[in-house]
Amino acid sequence: MLHSSSMPLVLILVLLLGINTACSSTQGNIGIGGVIHDGSRVGKEQQIAMKMAIQDYISLYPNCSTKLALDLRDSNGNSASKSAAAMDLIDAMKVEALLSDMTLQEAELISEINNNLTQLVPLLLLTPTAIAPPLVPLPSSNVIQISNDISIHIQCIAAIVGYFKWRRVTAIYEQANAFALNYGIIGLLSDALQPLDATINQHVSFPPMTTPAGNSELIIDKELSKLKSNTNSNRVFVLVQCSLQLAIQIFHKANRMGMMRKGYAWIVSDEVASLLDSLNSSVIASMQGVIGYKTYFDETSTSYMKFSIKFQQSYGSLFPQEGSTCTSPSIFALRTYDATWATAEALANHQGDGDVTSNSKAVLLQNVLSSNFSGLSGNISFRNGRLAQSPTFQIINVIGKSYNQVAFWSLDTGFSRSLPGQDYATERAKHTSRNDTVEIGPIYWPGGQFVNVSHDETHNKTLVRGFSIEIFEAALKYLPYSLPYKFIPFYGDPDQMVHEIDLKGLDGAVGDTNILAERYPWAGFTQPYVKSGIALVVTTKPDYTKETWMFMEVFETNMWLLIPSFSLFIGFVIWLIEHGDNQDFGTGSFSDQVGTTLWFSFTVLFFVQRESLKKNLSRIVLAPWIFLVLMLTANFTALLTSKMTVSQLVPSAKDFEVLRRENAVIGCNRRSFTCRFLVNVLHIKPENVRRIASIDDYPEAFEKGVIKGAILDIEHANVFLAKYCNGYTIAGPTFTFGGLGFAFPKDSQLVQDMSMAILKAIESREVEELERQMLSSFHCSASAAVNSDSQKSLGPRPFSGLFYISGGIALIALMVTAFPLVQKHCWISNLIRKAVIITRTFSWVLSLLLKIR
Repeated sequence: MLHSSSMPLVLILVLLLGINTACSSTQGNIGIGGVIHDGSRVGKEQQIAMKMAIQDYISLYPNCSTKLALDLRDSNGNSASKSAAAMDLIDAMKVEALLSDMTLQEAELISEINNNLTQLVPLLLLTPTAIAPPLVPLPSSNVIQISNDISIHIQCIAAIVGYFKWRRVTAIYEQANAFALNYGIIGLLSDALQPLDATINQHVSFPPMTTPAGNSELIIDKELSKLKSNTNSNRVFVLVQCSLQLAIQIFHKANRMGMMRKGYAWIVSDEVASLLDSLNSSVIASMQGVIGYKTYFDETSTSYMKFSIKFQQSYGSLFPQEGSTCTSPSIFALRTYDATWATAEALANHQGDGDVTSNSKAVLLQNVLSSNFSGLSGNISFRNGRLAQSPTFQIINVIGKSYNQVAFWSLDTGFSRSLPGQDYATERAKHTSRNDTVEIGPIYWPGGQFVNVSHDETHNKTLVRGFSIEIFEAALKYLPYSLPYKFIPFYGDPDQMVHEIDLKGLDGAVGDTNILAERYPWAGFTQPYVKSGIALVVTTKPDYTKETWMFMEVFETNMWLLIPSFSLFIGFVIWLIEHGDNQDFGTGSFSDQVGTTLWFSFTVLFFVQRESLKKNLSRIVLAPWIFLVLMLTANFTALLTSKMTVSQLVPSAKDFEVLRRENAVIGCNRRSFTCRFLVNVLHIKPENVRRIASIDDYPEAFEKGVIKGAILDIEHANVFLAKYCNGYTIAGPTFTFGGLGFAFPKDSQLVQDMSMAILKAIESREVEELERQMLSSFHCSASAAVNSDSQKSLGPRPFSGLFYISGGIALIALMVTAFPLVQKHCWISNLIRKAVIITRTFSWVLSLLLKIR
């Protein structure tokens, strides 16, 4: 371990270095200082790399009589300790060169304080990125940054954001010290995103890990809670400047708060991604789905493999408490080794020149800047005080216990599936001829519904769950034998997975795999466990055509006919009862009395009748009718309010043909056969087909107007509508396919046995129950009805009892009132009876004559 400069004892490692033929025969000590953070993973790697570089240089040049003294100090991870240690090494220990993890601003401050003594002492900075104008003024001539310009890193982040077409991101950075140029870096990222039609929605600073643990955890919890609860916040987070220690804390808490699930995206920079190999499985488990970029270096070279073996041995002996954690050297160890080697070589050449004048340090500085050799990290040469070679980044995606390399990126070539300089030219020409971009991936996004891969940190194993897995396990119970199996996550598209069975790479494929004719040459398929097809999902819009007569939809047609008929009947009965003694009903001509009866029948529906009733029989007739009208009015008001509150919606597009005629863009799953179906079968123009990475990316694509419709497998469409039930619906006809099934080798008995097992699982209703559980797990309640019959019009059946009571009472009252009148005017009755008989006789004779003719 290293000792802080504040401790009384300072460990000075003195190693004898044999100088090559350029070395001077004059013996003497050459001091090289090092200020690094002993408590960090990077600091530990840098400590070992410095010592190994000195040892290897001695072994290569054993005859040199000049001695190298390596003096290492612990910076404690804070600016004050770095500055104090560096000034002590330069002023008191008289080191010829200093390697440190201090920032450019800290190095500038040291040079300014001791300008007369240290102006020309080479300061080699081992920071992850190099800062250059316009972020800072032109650095002092004695400052050399062993890293690449931060603007290249920012361009890589912007390229990742642009590839996935994210429009808003949240930038996260660590406020490491008072000299940090965080705002300038945020400005660089904002400028890089602008041409991609993207923007920084907000930026959040977190305290440095030197802050007391309790305080830093509280701040992290508070800031992440804000980001999660803020409805205006986006779900794409970029760790622009962040130490590994802070990143571990952020992902641990974000995972616990549910911010690593489906719908969230995280990007980490080289500072974190290059150290993923050093993390244990529990940390990796909290980072599932994270995308990052790390500096590429050749891990297959002989020099690297020798260095790696020695490095791991040294690391294990110095830090045995870290157990079985991967100890492979990162890019930061390699650059430190190369920087130390360049310094040693420059010192050797400097002593060989015999320059002991006041300008000797300037010569030494020039020797370092003139370095040009192939190191472990790549070509070591400098331009403007920074590494001259432009880096190539590996784009990685965290999955399972480690990560997958999904692409390369460089400033000159952009994304490529192969390392630039190998097959890149052919690949780039192929994509250029098709006028599209290089496709990276496949990318793992956490939280799938049909197959979901996660890592159990408690038992240190990969877990595979989801609807398709549950169906497979349910079917296994009906096999007549025990089937040993092991799930291996496959990150290609379904076509590739099925093809792997034909290539003997897999024994079977379990997932949401459609049974297609084009896949049959590669494998045999079981009985489908669910039906499949293709459906068009579109947004909904209000149906204004129905709003004009919406009130008519409350009651059924027969109800609208029954109510006025019944009201007229009640009005007639009451008139019959009242017209003899009640002036309100009995005065005036016949037409006046008819008008009074009609008006009474209408106004009684709204309880505004003005006619008074004189007889109790009339009140007995009217009472049940008023109660029935009250019930009808209450239900009418409730149903109409419900229909007006719940908007009546219709699909924004009727079917595929409408979208094709409108030349609209249609989305499809990036690696699904549905994209081919759109072009080959539905004849959608290829430029109007937009490949979407995840089912959770569709809402944003609809919202931004990127797509007007989405073609999804029916099961995926059901999941989408269950999760995003507001504002979307299925439109037009569906296209049926073979269903979702499992694939096995064509000659395997499992095809037949699993088919039988699936049928038994379907007949036992287990599949139906699993599907119901999957769709009901989203708890999404729609606030709108899309051509729905869930609110049917109201018919007379619920009120039939009241109609019978009211009608029966009115009929009895009619009979009671009409019978005396009939007796009083019996001659009228006889006349009517004779007229009816004559009419019937005439009709019979006439019909008989017609038949004879």
